[in-house]
Amino acid sequence: MTEEAGVIDPDAARVNDADDQAQTSAANDVAQVASVRREAIKGKRRLTSSVLAMEVVVFWLAIIVAIVQSHVAVAVASVVGGALALGCLVIAARITKPWAYRAGDVLQVLAFCCGIVVHTMFVVGAIFALLWVVAVRMGDKAAARAEEFAVWVAAGRPPR
Repeated sequence: MTEEAGVIDPDAARVNDADDQAQTSAANDVAQVASVRREAIKGKRRLTSSVLAMEVVVFWLAIIVAIVQSHVAVAVASVVGGALALGCLVIAARITKPWAYRAGDVLQVLAFCCGIVVHTMFVVGAIFALLWVVAVRMGDKAAARAEEFAVWVAAGRPPR
């Protein structure tokens, strides 16, 4: 606004209001992009951690099946099943680290390999491997969509 001898220029006031709105809009866009990225990452972590948490239960139950049906020694079944369950818990807790996804891949292979001793683990391991792949892919897809959204916002175009 400019004042000359008590006169206020309405055009200058409109320009300042437009500048303020543009700055507020840009700040909101940046915050929204950051929020979308954060939610995409958190979603992937939630999905993969959920798969690993469910696998903990499966490994504990597989200990009983290995002892009763496959006649594996209690100590061996307990150590192997407990180590795999503990591995799931550790990886689920560390899923924020990039290496945790590769470790989760290894755990899925080990779960499938447990089918050598407990034959139903071939099926259960394959199901959990599929769930793991779906969780990782869905998380990656959400992250890619978040990046697309960031590009659209930077270009000033609305997302589809």
